[in-house]
Amino acid sequence: MRVSYGKWTKHRLMSQDERLKDYLPETKYFSQESLWTMVEKHGQVMIKPCLGHKGYGVVQISALEDDQYELHKEFKKVILTGKEETYEYLKKNCIKRQRHFIVQQKIALAAINNDPFDIRVMIQRKRKSRDWVITGKLAKVAARNYVITNVAKAVLPVEEAISKSNIDNEQKQKTIAMLDEVSLLVVQHLASSYPRTRAFGLDVGIDSKGDIWIIEANISPSSSMFKFLKDGSYKTIIAYKRG
Repeated sequence: MRVSYGKWTKHRLMSQDERLKDYLPETKYFSQESLWTMVEKHGQVMIKPCLGHKGYGVVQISALEDDQYELHKEFKKVILTGKEETYEYLKKNCIKRQRHFIVQQKIALAAINNDPFDIRVMIQRKRKSRDWVITGKLAKVAARNYVITNVAKAVLPVEEAISKSNIDNEQKQKTIAMLDEVSLLVVQHLASSYPRTRAFGLDVGIDSKGDIWIIEANISPSSSMFKFLKDGSYKTIIAYKRG
């Protein structure tokens, strides 16, 4: 039976592996009840379409003082009062086109000069091989005032981004080493559920303490961002796609 490619399904699959649980942001299937439970617990959450891609339809909700809530979509922000008004606005303006969403704990991403960044890790295997290989890594620095890093103002090598970031200096080398280890664990776990898949693109968040968070595992990910790097990874990725 075909396994869904949706975010909720992949999150549940990753949650089954005890080795991965500490790297997963708390995530729930979206409902009015789960939304407010998560907002009350975390203060800031992300709502994402289960089948969305490239950051389309992502909304950030932040709890403010005096029963007010800020909704941030793309570069636009609106402040609403009360849970009822906020939820009605959300339904009419943000989640009307799709049926299935997740609500996810917002990770306070590490930043470079106050601009948050996350990591894309490309992991592939060749057609006749079961061995997974990290073929590329890059950091996406979010454009100013955008809620997601998909709208990037810069693409950098991971080591450069981490060295320039506000991550604790003592943690930087450990974080770089753990990134590969955790990424391969994710793919090795998911591969059994998606046996025909030959490429995963992991979106990985790192917080200022250097802790790693698996935001999402993308199947058949785009490789175009790797053109901006000079490390040859784009050619490697294309070679794996062909082979």
